[in-house]
Amino acid sequence: MIAIRFTHQISNNTQPLSLYFAGNEPFAGVTIRFDKPWGNYTSPLYLRFNGDVEPPLPVDTTIGIECGITWVNPLQIEQQVILAEAANKLGVEVDSTYQVTANPTIEIASRWDSKQSIGVAYDAPWSLNPDVRSDFSLRWAMPLSHQALLNIEWLTSLSHRVDNALHWLDIAAHTQSVDIVWRDGAEHQIEFAISYRGQVCDSQLLVSWGPHQARWICSTNYRPPEPGLIKMRFSEPWANSPSPLALRFEASPEYCYWDNGGGLFDANPTLPNLDFKIPLEPQVRRSYLMQPQISCIRVSDSLAVVLKSVSISQSRSQWTSSGNVTFSSRIDAERAANELLKITINGYDFYLLCEVPSESKAFGKLSYSASGRGRFAELSAPYVKAINYVNTQARSFMGLMGDIIENMGWTLVSEITDYNVPANAFSYAAKTPAEVLNMMASAIGAMLDIDNETKTITVIPQWPTVPWDVDNAVPDVILHDAVILDFSEKREIRPDANAVFVRGEQQGVAVKVKRTGTAGDNFAADIVDKLITDNQAARMRGTVELANAGNKVHSSIRTKVMADLPPMRPGMLVGVRKGTEVFKSVCDGFTINASVSESTGVVTVNQTVTLLRNEVAA
Repeated sequence: MIAIRFTHQISNNTQPLSLYFAGNEPFAGVTIRFDKPWGNYTSPLYLRFNGDVEPPLPVDTTIGIECGITWVNPLQIEQQVILAEAANKLGVEVDSTYQVTANPTIEIASRWDSKQSIGVAYDAPWSLNPDVRSDFSLRWAMPLSHQALLNIEWLTSLSHRVDNALHWLDIAAHTQSVDIVWRDGAEHQIEFAISYRGQVCDSQLLVSWGPHQARWICSTNYRPPEPGLIKMRFSEPWANSPSPLALRFEASPEYCYWDNGGGLFDANPTLPNLDFKIPLEPQVRRSYLMQPQISCIRVSDSLAVVLKSVSISQSRSQWTSSGNVTFSSRIDAERAANELLKITINGYDFYLLCEVPSESKAFGKLSYSASGRGRFAELSAPYVKAINYVNTQARSFMGLMGDIIENMGWTLVSEITDYNVPANAFSYAAKTPAEVLNMMASAIGAMLDIDNETKTITVIPQWPTVPWDVDNAVPDVILHDAVILDFSEKREIRPDANAVFVRGEQQGVAVKVKRTGTAGDNFAADIVDKLITDNQAARMRGTVELANAGNKVHSSIRTKVMADLPPMRPGMLVGVRKGTEVFKSVCDGFTINASVSESTGVVTVNQTVTLLRNEVAA
């Protein structure tokens, strides 16, 4: 075996390889050929021959010399720094001569404020055939910003400050400090992190400052049940299950709520429902000091009219109120004749059309009075003529009502379920708008609630609260013994029923309406009306018929009109406190009486309310 050592790097040598010994003469008869590419082989190189052929003996038994490497200081180190502004080279050049064949060279070229690359080139041909090269290119002051200082936009959705972004050893952005956004809901400070060779060396937490963004908050976290006992129901028969019994609870479903933003405190706290109903109840006092007042003006020109007494009444069966007034003199009676009067009683306004004046005489005494109706009488005779009507097109129930009073200065409001009325299903003859609206409301078990001040007509159910469900309802007004002047009751016997058939006419529907929770076997008289064209209409009318069935109790209560005790209105739910209990009834009608004493001038104001409720079975 022959060992060959090389004193120089082997690179780009062609085959065959000739061997030379001292004297630069080739070795006689020996040529080296390689059948594989030259690899990373180290010196010395060992030659092995196959077969019987022996190589000729060399002149010397030692071929090559030993190669030793000694690390010494570079023979020459040169550093040059040139710094200039605006597109000149910023360079640092290092040239190091090394006691080996290859010369490693490091060059740094930097162009300031230009679009040229900042380059670092490393060329190290070290003991290998190919060159080793690594380029690092960093663009400085290019379209992608590396540093932006203090950009403030006030009360906008843009960032107000982006401080510093530093790329360290080609990992990603390792430092981005202070991103503050004010009143726009974005992040207010981005996390600060420094990474060195892929590992995080330092990090800081995110800090929020100012109001946060409005957003939906959704969660599947477990929500405990409401306080109280937990009821367990088993859907399968009990089997021989071992003890103890394991209970498994399903995960809470996802629930969401809207957070409307704000500061660090939750802007969406748990608040009580604002739509709750609080009944009016006068305070209980030992005595009530009141100063009743009556005033009257003519609406057309606000001319004052002096009254001696007034009485205004209305019930659920009336489509407008009615009243009687007594004037203090003939001049006042003449001023009010055929005029709309605005009468104020203890601060509450009532409107009355003075239609029928009257005069009475006695020995030494004259009296001038008049009777009239509420403002809604403007839509009746003699102010509006009666007409005939047929709906030639399909309209909703409220749409038909709107067509009847179109361009008459009145507004419609619905508190019922609207439904469709087919073409040619509804008609009437020789009726005024007021009569037609009242007829239509009665057909579906509703009534008209008139606001004379705003000229608004509200369609409401005759029984806003059915008699069998008053225990769960909240009354509008509660009366107690301190404000009740007179109280009387009477019983009315009516046939009972828990079901009724409601039918339309040619284009109507036929529906059986029964009271929930009953057998529906006790029928009231059948109801037939042309406006029963939908199941909703039949349900509303049937509900009223069942509410009217059964024994009733009529209560008559006389009380005062005060700031915390307004005039009652038909359809209101009135509670009467009797000891510790409160029974609730529907207001069927009211009457307000006000008078002025001729001798003393004392004003007296009372209201009498008629209440209706179901008789409680013994």
